[in-house]
Amino acid sequence: MRGRPLFVSGEIDTSAAYVRRFFLEEDARERDRFLVESSFEVEAFYSFGPALSIFAQVGLTWEEDILGGALEDVSDFYVERGEMWLYSEELFGLPLNFDIGRLDFEDERRWWWNTELDAARLEWEADAWDVTIAVARELGSERSDRSFVEPENDRVFRVLAEGSWDFAVDHGFEFFALHQRDHSPTERAGAVVSLEREDDSDANLTWLGARVMGVFDLDSRGLLGYWLDAGYVWGDEDFLEFDDISRSRSVLEEVIHRDVRGWGFDVGVEWLPNWAFEPRFFVAYAQGAGDSHPESGDDRAYRQTNLHDNEAGFGGVERFNAYGVLLDPELSNLRILTLGAGISLLQSSSLDLVYHYYRQVDAAPFLRDARIDVDLTGRSPDIGHEVDLVLALEEWERLEFEFIASVFRPGAAFGRFEGKWSYGAFFAARYGF
Repeated sequence: MRGRPLFVSGEIDTSAAYVRRFFLEEDARERDRFLVESSFEVEAFYSFGPALSIFAQVGLTWEEDILGGALEDVSDFYVERGEMWLYSEELFGLPLNFDIGRLDFEDERRWWWNTELDAARLEWEADAWDVTIAVARELGSERSDRSFVEPENDRVFRVLAEGSWDFAVDHGFEFFALHQRDHSPTERAGAVVSLEREDDSDANLTWLGARVMGVFDLDSRGLLGYWLDAGYVWGDEDFLEFDDISRSRSVLEEVIHRDVRGWGFDVGVEWLPNWAFEPRFFVAYAQGAGDSHPESGDDRAYRQTNLHDNEAGFGGVERFNAYGVLLDPELSNLRILTLGAGISLLQSSSLDLVYHYYRQVDAAPFLRDARIDVDLTGRSPDIGHEVDLVLALEEWERLEFEFIASVFRPGAAFGRFEGKWSYGAFFAARYGF
């Protein structure tokens, strides 16, 4: 096209996730699940030069809940809009870049964000540092099978800021900021809504935080990497409590207004000795503050941005959830100790064995946004233990495989389910063209 190449590429992705839960109550909302998802994605990029580049991505996805039986069964076939943007660099001859459209937001450890948003973003780049600021608000559904914006993003206005500074070779400092205001109307008690339209939080919140990370060269003893993430959140929230009344609808029982303040951090080290198979050994500790007086009207528990993924990967060839693949909790009112080891296989593959121990800061009857969703007793902070085995194979130019086996043993916080194991098996295959 006018002497400039048009780049078109795509990916075929198939994944399967099987979770064998430890409870089989008739009224259990979350039962055993076997979810299969396949997608075909195509993208195109064209550049007119530094002044303007165009990118568009669209996918076709099929999802099926093989076992069924849960209130939120999945059986969908839809078109999904991915990244779509206009990009201009070196505005006015300055190291200033601008993009607008559906943009990707992704930080190194996915502790702050890993998502796509309808947004406009401005970036200033220099030799040792760069700063970005963006404004975002969802303009419409991202899926063809839904006519509405996801409830947690509906009419939420966000301002995101991020900066980095390489203060020494192999060492960096980053800062993060997010402010959000939820302009969606808050339902009144007694309102009946569909399960897919449930929005249990209308919040005006601000996050500030920082990260330091880097690598020390220990010469013959290998490399020692480190990281420290820290964040603080404050604001106010209307928390909505729903009760299911059918397989598709729920009723709003209560609206609770709370002032929010809380902190969280994640710190860890990783040692890469100069041994055969390039082994890795890592230890990490993360904590999100809890709320010791929930009846006070102030919520002191930390919560993450709802844009996060917590996918660190610990140096393997494929990222996976750093807080446990099966339990997959949000860092809120929780202490997480992580120990692990990994090795390199063949030319571009890896195997990791990871252990997690979970304990609430303050005993509470729930975990915030965890894959295993069941009411806790609220009398014990002992959540339990998890072990993950992750095999990633990327020996081929266009083909990738990932296999994960995961087990979780619940602690005393689960009451009569204490010691009853849950199992998970996860598989993904990707082919790029």
